[in-house]
Amino acid sequence: MPCAICGNSSELMCQRCAEPYCGDVCQQKDWQRHKYFCITMPRLVSLKPLKPGASICHDVTSMSLEAATGFAMELESMTGDLSINGTKVQLSTEWRECVNPKPNEFFDCRVTHVEKDGAIWIVEEVNIDRLKRLDDNMARCMQKKQPCTHLEEIAIGDLVCVAFEKEMCRAEVIQLNANSKCAEVHLIDNGAVATIDVQNVYLAVPRMAEIKRYAFRVIISPKTGTEIHKLTNVTLRLVGGKTVDGIQRAQLKTNMAIPLDLPVQMLSSNPEVIVLKTFAHNIALKEPQVALVQIKDWGNLNDELNQKTLMNFIEPFPKTLRVFFLSARTESGYRRAFLIDLIEEASKFLVYEMDEGRISITDEVRRIPLELLDHPPRVFAISLTDNMAGNNKISSLQQTLTKYGRDLIIQFEDRYIYNKKEKLHSAQATLLAAKHEEQVCTVRADKFLGRITELNLKYWQEPIENGSLVYITHVVSYHTICISSVQTKQYADLFKSLDSKCFPFDSTSEIPTGSIVLVVCPIQGYYRAEVLDMEGGSYRVRNIDTGIDSVDRVPSSNLRKSCAFLENLPVSQLRASIKAVNLIPSDAVPPNTAALQLLMELYEHKSELLVEFVDSECSALDLLDANVEPSSLAARMLPMIFTASLVKSNPVEIVKAPQLDDFSIVGLPSLPPSPSDSDSDSYMENANIERHYFDDIKRDLIPLGKNVQVLILLATDLHKTGYVMGCFFANQKAAEKFQYLLNHVNDFAKDEDKSPPDYLPKVGEMCLTLFTVDNSWYRGVCLKVINNRQVEIFYCDYGNSEVVPLEMIRPISADLLFTVHTTKCFIDGFNNSKDFMILEQYLAKNNNIVCTVLEGPEPNTRLLKIPTLDKILSTELK
Repeated sequence: MPCAICGNSSELMCQRCAEPYCGDVCQQKDWQRHKYFCITMPRLVSLKPLKPGASICHDVTSMSLEAATGFAMELESMTGDLSINGTKVQLSTEWRECVNPKPNEFFDCRVTHVEKDGAIWIVEEVNIDRLKRLDDNMARCMQKKQPCTHLEEIAIGDLVCVAFEKEMCRAEVIQLNANSKCAEVHLIDNGAVATIDVQNVYLAVPRMAEIKRYAFRVIISPKTGTEIHKLTNVTLRLVGGKTVDGIQRAQLKTNMAIPLDLPVQMLSSNPEVIVLKTFAHNIALKEPQVALVQIKDWGNLNDELNQKTLMNFIEPFPKTLRVFFLSARTESGYRRAFLIDLIEEASKFLVYEMDEGRISITDEVRRIPLELLDHPPRVFAISLTDNMAGNNKISSLQQTLTKYGRDLIIQFEDRYIYNKKEKLHSAQATLLAAKHEEQVCTVRADKFLGRITELNLKYWQEPIENGSLVYITHVVSYHTICISSVQTKQYADLFKSLDSKCFPFDSTSEIPTGSIVLVVCPIQGYYRAEVLDMEGGSYRVRNIDTGIDSVDRVPSSNLRKSCAFLENLPVSQLRASIKAVNLIPSDAVPPNTAALQLLMELYEHKSELLVEFVDSECSALDLLDANVEPSSLAARMLPMIFTASLVKSNPVEIVKAPQLDDFSIVGLPSLPPSPSDSDSDSYMENANIERHYFDDIKRDLIPLGKNVQVLILLATDLHKTGYVMGCFFANQKAAEKFQYLLNHVNDFAKDEDKSPPDYLPKVGEMCLTLFTVDNSWYRGVCLKVINNRQVEIFYCDYGNSEVVPLEMIRPISADLLFTVHTTKCFIDGFNNSKDFMILEQYLAKNNNIVCTVLEGPEPNTRLLKIPTLDKILSTELK
């Protein structure tokens, strides 16, 4: 016979129950299971194969005693007869208790009986083999005993052994019928009630009573629509509490899950949708134009969810999260959500509210009730594809949606609606205006599960709403600040908790520019940052949530790898000027103005203020504080703007030029040497003019690397010189902010009075110059003074030069000394044997190129390797 554990041939068996084993090692391994059917572990004896037993058909007397002897030995040795000297032996009451599984944990079980009222009797799967062996033991034991002949031998409430459906089962007597000589019994290990002839009833032996009943009754709550009578093997868990009938409540674990495809049935009726938000997109990173829309009038899921008793998560959360859904407690109550990431030590969960289109941080999550699992997410994404975006009629998804309002109708093609074989994750659709059903645009609709990378975006940009609470995160100058939503105040503690999730970088690996990292700084603490550039093994980074560039470079040992929590945490920060104050020229403002001191106090105290934007672009604002008079920050600053503060201000905040904190900075080649015939020294010096020189301006070059997107500013005479002027922006927001600063240069110069008398710039001096072509003011560098009447100017932000009259030049303000963004770039492969006029014309039309950037042949220059150069020169690309 095979061993009960390993299956090898066995020559030994248990002395009392005849279980076959190959040796004592396997017997000991099996003891935790075997002990329920056997007494203290006996020694092994030689195997004596048993003869096959007869099947039980309401009569066990035909089974041979020899076959039953081994299995009956354990039960019989403890019992003998049920009476001693005529006195009935008292049985244990242990059989009246159930073998219950652990509460709040799912377990596999077998349905043994289903009642008419929906209650079911189950046996835990781990006990099925034990129950089978118990039944076999009883069958063999009862072959030595005689069945009852009279009903007087048993009483209501007694434990008996009965022959039922070819099995021997334990049962409790619940009724006796003298006329039919039958007993109505409850099968305690099955749950069924049966009427058994008295001749098939056997008196119990003591060992039968010492084993708890294996079957127990439950009712599945809440109802799931599952056909209970068809259940055989299921997974349940006891959820606590009982019905008025004493039945335990259980929850059925099913394969039900949130449908992750588009809700085709709902969308087939061309429902109305609401535009929840439109994401900012970065053209430089080729990010798509994406918006989130919500289906209107789709039941009251949130109300139903909050009216139910929600179950806790008992088991640990998975280490690797794919699609994990739950109920998350938010400011508006419980909401269905996808779990993006969690910090177990801090009990913080980052979730995406699938029906609201929001990212939230919560510390309380529950299970979604089963009856609310079959509803797909109410929110999905729409985007303009490349073909759609190329249509001149649709320049911006945000502008288009703003024009037609938030209420729209979405219409899908019939080929999607009637295709029921495949799940629909993406589909073309048409947006219509809800009022007049006028076509708005054609979009692609996609499922969205909450991770920002699914939308091919880098950041979850959460716009600051007009009238919301904010605080100042960075003071750039007396008229420009960075603000963030007050919800981001909790980020510092979250970042500190993420230290255990975000692992250090390999000391030998270089962190790519643009990477999102966790900075562990001994002075500034923990914060989220984007890598701007690397030099000498240390990195310059930008604080994503405050807009501050690191003053000192950060060593790689202080940087940590990103995680889903860090990458999907919303960014709610912007830089803007203060209304009215931004119109005051900097030359009229004392360096230590009391207005700047007021801003610094609000920044240091993280005062919470209401924001009031002046325009729809949010480029200018005012901050309101209801606790002071006047409440307007601009109104409080204006009377003190020309007053010097008694407290000495930090010179870094007021003397240095405002830095562009939101993008990688590129630079300019060194200034050419001063011409020998410059006449500037012969001109009278004006001691009242504050001069600023190009050599003192912060400048960085286009970053080195592969697949760098370079913006060509000037390609004139490329066919002669072999070089162009270019720059680099990390994202669209950086480019837009730089353009804003350039516009500010022109506005500032227009508001200034005429140039001071006797002003003549020195060689290498920064100045404001009126460009003769468009009559606008730009930043320039004096290259040469000609006869004290004309000046040769190099426009440092564009790379071109011209000679202008002296009256078209003015001194530059310290507020305009922001970083230059121009680099002299040589073209790899340039020679006179090829017609590079073709490349020059090509770059004039296609000024954004992706290339490999190397060190240039001259100091502070770059060498561009254009991968498509040969095709361009062969006119294959136009």
